[in-house]
Amino acid sequence: LAKEKLPADSTIVSCPFDFVITKAIALKVLSRLFPSENLSNWSARQCISSYLCFHQIIDDASYIPELAHGPYVNMLPSRGKLRTGLHFTPLELEMFRGTNMHGAITDRETEWRREWEECRAVVSNADTIWGDLFTCTRELFLESATHVSSRAFPSSLLSRNPTLHSSPSTEPVLLPGVDALNHARAHPVSWVVTDAEKISLVIHTSVSAGEELFNNYGAKPNSEFILGYGFSLPNNPDDTIVLKIGDKKWEVGREAKGADQVWDTFLSFVSQNPEPDYEDYLEAAAALDDAVQQLIERLPADKGPSVRLEMRPEVMAMLHDYVEGQRDILRSLIEFCETKKQVAVEMARTAGVDLVFDDDD
Repeated sequence: LAKEKLPADSTIVSCPFDFVITKAIALKVLSRLFPSENLSNWSARQCISSYLCFHQIIDDASYIPELAHGPYVNMLPSRGKLRTGLHFTPLELEMFRGTNMHGAITDRETEWRREWEECRAVVSNADTIWGDLFTCTRELFLESATHVSSRAFPSSLLSRNPTLHSSPSTEPVLLPGVDALNHARAHPVSWVVTDAEKISLVIHTSVSAGEELFNNYGAKPNSEFILGYGFSLPNNPDDTIVLKIGDKKWEVGREAKGADQVWDTFLSFVSQNPEPDYEDYLEAAAALDDAVQQLIERLPADKGPSVRLEMRPEVMAMLHDYVEGQRDILRSLIEFCETKKQVAVEMARTAGVDLVFDDDD
């Protein structure tokens, strides 16, 4: 919260580069604990997650002076307060069945377990004592991995021209203190790197005393917020649904944004002509409409009072917000199909054919 009124363009938080947690810093400490050439094969997420874990495994931080982020680790939310998809109860996860989110959470859990097993094997082979301690902290590793997914920024922020846009070369980094701010959509902020070797967050709107200070995580769909951060936005205009056709995937947003590529694929499936005719349009529209209707039917229905009592309120809100977005996008795709059907009618009329449809068509 702002302690006093802040004018626009105020710097609200900074993090010295010396406090930033990177893969390189994590590797340096881990290599001292259990030297192993296999550490170089770990991802940045595995390195930083393990680094966070060892702050809690080792009670006396003075034993490893490089474990310098104890105060930061101690202020991170405990496992019971985390709400990302990997922390759903079995019932809560089941409530997402019929959506892409259910499969995404299952895939993320498989990925997390693989990363954990890789880390456990390396630690155990390098040092049996550390290996035994690390093996007993599987849930702690999940907690640490969740902190990385929900709080990390791309390493591109540390450049002289900081940007949130990731590239194949960027890695997750933690910015202690900066990562404490919640998200506000369309909230104008800037990142600034100064000669003082620190990164700062600047807000571009004034804030009254007592008001919450926000960051802007960028335009993201609720699927990403739920999976990686543990919250959702009501009526999120940036929501998308992923449609998979064969080995290809497309993201479609509200008001059928991005649907043209999906349409082109369906049209290519049914048309044998260099220039599709009205019959091709009708067949493609019917096929796409049928596929979308099936997805709508699979979506979870509204839950009754008994189920709501068994779900945590935050997760219930995420389920509602997510399904609302998915249903709205799918309905916009139904309308999209109808516009293509009307295009077919005009094409047929131009060809001298008057199309007559049954009421059910």
